[in-house]
Amino acid sequence: MDERTKKILIAVIQSYIQLAAPVGSRYISKKYGLGVSPATIRNAMSDLEEMGYLSQPHASSGRMPTDKGYRLFVEEIRACNVSANDDLLTLLSNNNSYLMGDLNDFLDSITRALSKYSRYLVVTLSSTMEKSRLKKIDLSNLRDNVVVVLLFTEEGMVKHKMVESKDVLTQDDLTKIASYLNSQFRGYTLGDIRKALLDIVYQEMAMRDDLVAVALNLCKNAIYPCNLDVFISGISALIESPDFCDIQKIKELSKAVDDKQKIITLLDKMMESEGVQVYIGTESFLDTEELSLVASTFCDKGRPFGVLGLIGPQRMDYASVISIVDTSARFLSNHLQGR
Repeated sequence: MDERTKKILIAVIQSYIQLAAPVGSRYISKKYGLGVSPATIRNAMSDLEEMGYLSQPHASSGRMPTDKGYRLFVEEIRACNVSANDDLLTLLSNNNSYLMGDLNDFLDSITRALSKYSRYLVVTLSSTMEKSRLKKIDLSNLRDNVVVVLLFTEEGMVKHKMVESKDVLTQDDLTKIASYLNSQFRGYTLGDIRKALLDIVYQEMAMRDDLVAVALNLCKNAIYPCNLDVFISGISALIESPDFCDIQKIKELSKAVDDKQKIITLLDKMMESEGVQVYIGTESFLDTEELSLVASTFCDKGRPFGVLGLIGPQRMDYASVISIVDTSARFLSNHLQGR
């Protein structure tokens, strides 16, 4: 593709993102002043359609970009240095400076703030309870055979769970059990503890130490249900987009978003990736060409901690969204680093 044709393609895509309607050659000629006639632009647009970068909904309509066209457009954006969104950075800092306690509250607040700012669906996936390191376990009696387990992690997470015990345990028993578990597992990731428990439970039970066996079973029952934490906000804002103006498209959108497991699966796979990742239309995970995803990991002390993603119409403003995601991921990483 020569440079002039590429400029025409980018002009068509930028115009389509702004207008949400097929774009004609005369509009491109008037708006962008490319120094060529509408007829030359029309011929170039026809060539771009044959190459698969543009499509034409009807014979008499203008053109709109395809997945292939958007992909070229996104790669052009990524080839340039995306500038930080200073307004967003100020908003995140001001609105969340007080949330220095529970990390779940902080991530939920960030997710909601980003959905309001971007008008897109925002999903934040945190691997907190799998990759976080145990700081402390506290145990207390709720009632006969029911124990409240509190898990504190080094990253500032607090998880609680009610666990049933086959034995009636006194608070003194629970204090001893907690002391044993802390001495054994403090500093381990919860994922590592899961694996260790598979072997240790049977080894310790063979030693006929009943209290140790109870301790390990309590720990197993408390930790195994822990999983990835997911925060989602902005579906109503996304529905208001002109891309979802009819009932059928709204139904498709709702169906795609309701299948949270697909979202979780893809974002979880991205946990080891670096930088902003862009999935366009049919490249994405939602079995619909209507949606695209822009996402990035954020880190805690250099190791992947979670993924932040914006889901919007295929006709999203990719330059703006890439900047939003990159700025937000860096903000989260800096916040975690400073905890």
